[in-house]
Amino acid sequence: MTVAGVASLLGASMRIEKAYGLMRASEVDALLLFNPKSIYYFAGFLKPLLGEDSALFIPLDGEPVLVVPRYEFDRAAESSWIKDVRYYSTYPVKIEGGKSRGIFDVLREVFAEKDMLDRRVGVELQDIKASFFEGLKREMPKMGFKDISDTLWRLRSIKDIAEIDNIRKAAEIAEKGLRTALELISPGISEIEATSEVKGVLMMAGSQEGEGESKVVSGERSAYPYASPSSKKIGENEIVTVVVSANYNGYYARLSRTLYTGKPKDKHKEIFETVKRAFLSAVKELKPGEELSKVDQAARKVIKEGGYEEFFIYPTGSGVGLSIEEPPVISLNNNEPIRAGMVFSIKPAVYIPRFGGVRIENTVVVDEEGGKSLVRIPLETM
Repeated sequence: MTVAGVASLLGASMRIEKAYGLMRASEVDALLLFNPKSIYYFAGFLKPLLGEDSALFIPLDGEPVLVVPRYEFDRAAESSWIKDVRYYSTYPVKIEGGKSRGIFDVLREVFAEKDMLDRRVGVELQDIKASFFEGLKREMPKMGFKDISDTLWRLRSIKDIAEIDNIRKAAEIAEKGLRTALELISPGISEIEATSEVKGVLMMAGSQEGEGESKVVSGERSAYPYASPSSKKIGENEIVTVVVSANYNGYYARLSRTLYTGKPKDKHKEIFETVKRAFLSAVKELKPGEELSKVDQAARKVIKEGGYEEFFIYPTGSGVGLSIEEPPVISLNNNEPIRAGMVFSIKPAVYIPRFGGVRIENTVVVDEEGGKSLVRIPLETM
């Protein structure tokens, strides 16, 4: 295990105290978590994107229990600090005498051992399928459930030192990918070719598979925020948007820049300068105690004054950490206070149909003094 991996594992074990505080504040006797990111946050075991469910049971009194599919047992026992790791199998694995034990069977066994079958348990209802939750209630009819989704998100929004170190490393990797894109993009290369080169650099630099998106899109297609790279070749005098995401030890960072293959026209330059000022205005408002709505308002005011308000079609940013986009969202209707330790993706943009899009994005950490970008690459690319 790498030094960073050990640090992440130690961070996960230390967060158990936060879980106890959450339980006391929420007046529950235990937490039952199924969200893979929450399990990783507390247990240090990161479930792959595909595969069957895992569960983490954390009682207020007693030792936590991690439940995983049989095929993940060895990896979970090795990667998690939790001593009590158990497995289930939804299908027999022996020709003779084989039988299956589902996740509910194992959880019922754990609850009985811990005398929890009639206790109140905190769950993340935002992350549980309705059918799964109905099955859980059916299997544990005397157990009470309370939704702690929002409370847990608020807890996770404040990153500790180990988390910020992982995000900083992800940002450094993303910066390598972005510099590669800025060097190789020229007329004649296709969006897919450029994207593939960037992804190769990211992987060689240590980025792991995950939910983050890296892409190069050009021309009118750059006006679509979620366009995928195509076989289209980048042309002369075209606008190009580059989005680069990296994942390090389960933590994400994302950067975006916009460039022009040639001498930019006055309108392109005007939009670019407007978005750049909006980005700088947003970062300037990232101060502990300030409301998140003020950050969005600062960026939106600049873009409105530039005459492009109708083309700024989503929030100024969101939290980033174990997910590429996570709460809190930086929007006009979110008056949540900013706190030191929060990390954001700040990404003002202008998307004009049949013209193109301009997007500038950095991953920014908030300390006691304000917001600080985690990369050194300049905003000025046009």
